[in-house]
Amino acid sequence: MLPAWSIVFGVAFGAAVGSFLNVLIYRLPRNLSIAFPPSHCPQCGHRLGVRDLFPLLSYLAQGGKCRYCCAPIPVRYFLVELWNAGVWAWLWHQWLIVGESPLRFVVYALAASVLIAIFFIDLQHYIIPDELNVALLVLGLLHAGLLKGAPTDWDWASLGVLNLRNAAIGALVGAGLFSAIAILGRIAFRRDAMGHGDIKLVRGMGALLLAPGMLVAFGVSIATGAVLGGLWAYWRSRRASAPADAAPSPADEPLPPEPLGNLLASCMLYILWVDALITLLPRRVQQRVYAALGQPDEELADDAFEETPTMLPFGPFLAIGALAVMLFGGTLAAWTRAYFEWAGF
Repeated sequence: MLPAWSIVFGVAFGAAVGSFLNVLIYRLPRNLSIAFPPSHCPQCGHRLGVRDLFPLLSYLAQGGKCRYCCAPIPVRYFLVELWNAGVWAWLWHQWLIVGESPLRFVVYALAASVLIAIFFIDLQHYIIPDELNVALLVLGLLHAGLLKGAPTDWDWASLGVLNLRNAAIGALVGAGLFSAIAILGRIAFRRDAMGHGDIKLVRGMGALLLAPGMLVAFGVSIATGAVLGGLWAYWRSRRASAPADAAPSPADEPLPPEPLGNLLASCMLYILWVDALITLLPRRVQQRVYAALGQPDEELADDAFEETPTMLPFGPFLAIGALAVMLFGGTLAAWTRAYFEWAGF
C-alpha cells in the first residue's frame, strides 16, 4: 500500500496520458498516424517545443493560445488532460493507496483513458474507432485472465465472478443485447436505431465489467443520456435553427436506413468477434470488407454531421456509465444487490 501523498503521481501520469489522448482524439478519426508527424499546432503547423508539452500547465501558462501564431487552442485539450488526471488519481487512491492491486489499477486506468477518448471522438464525429473498441475488449480479457478469482464488486452474482468465461459471457451479453436493439429498432421504426460502434463498445464493457456491471453501466448511461442528452440536443437544435422562411436544404433530409440484411450480417460478426480480427488487417483490406457489408468508411472531416444538430450519439453516455461503474462500483453494486433483495430475488 502506497502513502497518500503518492497520489500526485496518479495526477501526473494521468495528465501525461491525457496529453497523448488528445493526439488520438484528433488523429484516429482522420486515419492519421499517431506517431508522425510530431505534435504541432494545427493552425500554423509549427512543431511544439518542450515548453508547449507540459500537460495542463502549458495550456494555462499560454492562456489557451498557440505560443507561435496566437491561435486559440480548443478547451477540449485541457479538459481531456484534466479529466484523465482526475480519473487516474481516483483509481490510484482506490487500488494503490486504499487497496493493493497494481495490475487492476493499470487495466482500469488504461480502460478509463480509452473510454475518455471514445467520449470525445463520438461526441464530435459520431463514430467510435474500431481500434479503441478492440483495445477495450482486450483489456477486459487481460483483466479476467491475469486476475482470475480476484474479488469484484459483483461477485455476489455468479456472472460477477472474475474469470475468462464470465468475461466472454459479458461480452456476448453486451453485443447480443445491443444487436437485438439495433435489429428490432430497424424493423419497428424503419430507421437505424443503434450505431455499429455502440455494439462493439458495449461488448468491450461486458468483457471488462462483466455482465452485471455492464448492465448497471447501461442503466446509468440511459439515465445520463435522458437528462444531459436531451438538454444537449435542445441547445444544438436552437443554436443551428434556420430562419422560418429559409428553404430546406438537401442535407436536412434523413439518411436512408441501413439494409436489414447488412445489419444482420454485421451483428453476427460482432457477436462472434470476427470484426476484432478484421481490425488487425491492413486499412485497405478493412475498407473492402466493410464496403462489402454496406458500411461506409468512418474517416470523417472536422465538420462531419454539422448539418444534423439534433443527432444524439449514445457512445459518450455509455462511456460515462462504464466510468461510473469503474469508479463507484462498490456503491452501485450495493444498491443493485439491495434492490434485488428487496424485490425478493
